[in-house]
Amino acid sequence: MSVETPRGTPAGVRPGEVTYDHLIIPSHWRRSNESTPDAPNALFPADDPAGHQPSMSPINPATGAMTGPLLVGTTARAFAKLDDLIRLSVEDKAVIAARRDEADRALRAIFPPRCALPLVGVATIGSAGRDTMISPLDEVDIFAVFSAANSAWKRFRWDSRDLVLCVRNAIGGERIQTIGSRGQALRIVYDSPPDVHLVPAFDHPRAGYVMPDRVGGWLPTRPERHLSWMADLGPRVMSAVRLLKAWNRVCGSHLRSFHIEALAGQVLAGRGLNTRQGLAEVFRHMDEDGLAVADPADVRGDLSGYVRPEDLEVLGENIRLARLYSAKAVAAEQAGNHEEAVALWGSVFGPEFPTFG
Repeated sequence: MSVETPRGTPAGVRPGEVTYDHLIIPSHWRRSNESTPDAPNALFPADDPAGHQPSMSPINPATGAMTGPLLVGTTARAFAKLDDLIRLSVEDKAVIAARRDEADRALRAIFPPRCALPLVGVATIGSAGRDTMISPLDEVDIFAVFSAANSAWKRFRWDSRDLVLCVRNAIGGERIQTIGSRGQALRIVYDSPPDVHLVPAFDHPRAGYVMPDRVGGWLPTRPERHLSWMADLGPRVMSAVRLLKAWNRVCGSHLRSFHIEALAGQVLAGRGLNTRQGLAEVFRHMDEDGLAVADPADVRGDLSGYVRPEDLEVLGENIRLARLYSAKAVAAEQAGNHEEAVALWGSVFGPEFPTFG
């Protein structure tokens, strides 16, 4: 199909929506009328043209090198140790920054401002960008945003897969894979971890960003909203998110990373609970209310749609046990029995959890 072929308005478009070259833009996440391609971009701050994001300060104080058994005297100390164990190290974050910088340098050389597909900027997104990733570091999501100037959008609008192929051919033929549930990214394999998921996207003047899906269409995405939303939740919730990801890994990794973040944020926002109380409350919520949760950026619907029925059965049992043990652990800690509380939390998190002593 020629890129000049006109397309009609899709059937079923509601009055509160507008269309932009076959892309439906719901009004509740549309950019303001004042927003233009040259307006300040939350992902790429004006004082940092390379798109570097500020490093976040540690959530827990340093607890020293972990050599030998992880013996602790209080429940809070046990969680501080576990968070130190699973969160990315300074060296990991340096590797992430290096991957982003390499992508930025390479793409700026290939797609300069005056070319047919000018680069806007490169940013780290996903859990690595939000500081909710847990070790080991094996992959990083890098967002490569292109401008629609110089007729770039006209060139790619009818089949987004052409953008993926264009970027792939330009950087040397890396393989294409699915990212999230429907999007497309390039997987760039390194000699040592982490590999990179390079996500090409357009900086859309009304929709925020649009990235290719698997069938040639465009998916709206707002990583800058996810970043600010998670930061606003505060360090306690971010710590709980990492710990929930560690629990999910022990239980077979049935839940996706961002789904866990959205669930924890929905349950814990504004609650003022400590980490242990927060975890117990999330397990209670999952057991009583299920796994459904909306995208906090209002871009997608329910984030739990990928969970298969066969996984739900296994998850249900793991959630019930986690709810039972966590509730008992919180009660034991409040009663001053830290040895029992640590043992109960060990039943939730498995052998990685520190031992009382």
